[in-house]
Amino acid sequence: MPHLRAIWAIAVASILALSLPVRVALAQETDAFLVRDLQVDVTAENVNLARDQAFAQAQRAALGELLQRLTAQADWTRLPQVSDAQLDDLVLDVGVDQEKRSEVRYIATLSVRFKPEPVEALLREANIPYGEWRGRPVIVLPVLKTETGPLLWEKVNPWRDAWQSAAAQGLVPLIVPAPPKPGTGLDDALQAATAAPEQIDAFAKRYETQDLLILTASATTGADGKVALDVAIAGAGPLAASVSGARQVQGESGEAATNVMRRAVIEIAAAVNDAYKAGNLLSFAAGDQISVIVPLGGFADWIALREKLARSIPVRAWEVASISQKSASLVLHYVGDQKQLETVFVQNGLVLSWAEDHWLLQNVVAKPGAGKP
Repeated sequence: MPHLRAIWAIAVASILALSLPVRVALAQETDAFLVRDLQVDVTAENVNLARDQAFAQAQRAALGELLQRLTAQADWTRLPQVSDAQLDDLVLDVGVDQEKRSEVRYIATLSVRFKPEPVEALLREANIPYGEWRGRPVIVLPVLKTETGPLLWEKVNPWRDAWQSAAAQGLVPLIVPAPPKPGTGLDDALQAATAAPEQIDAFAKRYETQDLLILTASATTGADGKVALDVAIAGAGPLAASVSGARQVQGESGEAATNVMRRAVIEIAAAVNDAYKAGNLLSFAAGDQISVIVPLGGFADWIALREKLARSIPVRAWEVASISQKSASLVLHYVGDQKQLETVFVQNGLVLSWAEDHWLLQNVVAKPGAGKP
């Protein structure tokens, strides 16, 4: 089949041109470096001075929050301190979400976005391992129990609104999807709460992820007027399953139910991110390279492999040693240790194993619930 061989040769040439050693980039890497919902209230001699001070306060508070987001709690006491000039160099931009002014007072809700590379360099210089943005999301289905029945896709669902607000921040994208088309098996709250594993898996695969959280919440008001929010967490997939269980968030006197829900979102999002960071913090003190052979069934397999390597955070660069219609020989450059690399591969549907005299990297679809978070 000379014609087919010629097509394959052209494809191989294109692959090699695209596969030179490069730093693997992630599509939405800067999302993890955006800190939102920063509340400021400053009074000064005039409103311009108050605004400047408010921006400075927000940027410093945001950096502290970001560095904690990227690192393990055990390292928080030794996070680097920066001067005002260094802080200015780290900030990419400041967004004003809401603001109020008087002659001497400035009140606002701000967002601060940081430059990823300088922030990562700051942590490397301090020899502190850090995590990076997780490419695949965790799908969140927020079910709210009410006296009239459970809510999910209905227009009025304050529990869903809390998850769609800026409260859920971190390295792991927590996504509330748009209402699905009828016939998916997750058409309403009751079906979502009773969905079979295969239905959950099929729904999650639409978003190229294994992980889905069904969060069933119920709010009650005690005799003291305080709101208590009970949340049943049902997780499917390696990361989501690690936070399954029950959680209660107790409201304060006079605190609205919507605010209690928001605090619950913050707590659950933090638990998901901590679970993710537990196996995915990068230590640049260690690193190596490994040669692997990847079986291929065609060009589609190669494209799928490239996408999975791009999502495997420890892999910082890779190069093609040789490639044919049936297999590719790659050299992977990674940070951290090999055990961590193997764990991340499993999360992304890849299995690294020893086969007689070489390492074999198989491009497979992981089963739901397999692997580690």
